Amino acid sequence: MMSEHAEKSLSQAREVPPTGRGAAGVNEAALLAQQNAEARGNMYGFLATVYLRPPKQGFVRHVVAEDFLEELSSLFGGEAVAALKNFAATAHSDKAIPSLKQEYMDLFAVPTGRYVTPFEDVYRGKPVESKQERGPLMGERAIAVRRIYREAGAEMDQECKELPTHIGVELSFMSFLCEMEAAAIRNDEGDALQHQKERKTTDSSRYRELQVRFLQEHLNDWFPQLSQSIQANAKSPFYKGLTLIAEEFLALDTASLSAQSDSDENTQA
Repeated sequence: MMSEHAEKSLSQAREVPPTGRGAAGVNEAALLAQQNAEARGNMYGFLATVYLRPPKQGFVRHVVAEDFLEELSSLFGGEAVAALKNFAATAHSDKAIPSLKQEYMDLFAVPTGRYVTPFEDVYRGKPVESKQERGPLMGERAIAVRRIYREAGAEMDQECKELPTHIGVELSFMSFLCEMEAAAIRNDEGDALQHQKERKTTDSSRYRELQVRFLQEHLNDWFPQLSQSIQANAKSPFYKGLTLIAEEFLALDTASLSAQSDSDENTQA
């Protein structure tokens, strides 16, 4: 995702409010749900960019912009944004690019020194004598991730050289699911209202269910550990701050999706 989409994603990524009943209410609710899914997809895409490639000048300028930081604070709280505000106050964004690129290489690309090994497999090894051992790359976790990618109809971009369990790839997959949910909502609205009532689930709810599954079975089980590793090894508050935002967003999105899933089940009952 391009960085200029981030502000739009943040301003729209709030819980969809209830609307009135009837056809007009249904259409309004669908439009809000579609916008919400698109905004969440943009946010996941923004976070994926953080971990998939070294930062560019335009990206850094956008992240440290005062209005963007204020929007982050309104969504995630001042504590979560404190590190980014500290970076913005102490570093000239243009001059910081070379050191941030080196920081990216040290943390996410070169397996020496401060490398955090940003792969699910590594953080979800089998426990041995009450200790969590680091798992092997391309093991059972990778098989499980590939399986859910296929189930959702997602394919790895041939230009992407990362493994399927890389944090950036997993966040990109969540962005894909949100985009597919938004597209499905548009298609669902094209069906007759009576036909929708007869169906047990819509395509959009299927993609929401996949989002909940992937968060609960994968991202939430290892990203907090990755976050701790980044906090311990990063020198700049830039990656520390963005990772805190990512961790907060994952927690909030999981809670929101779970509540929506429970509401959908009650409606169908």
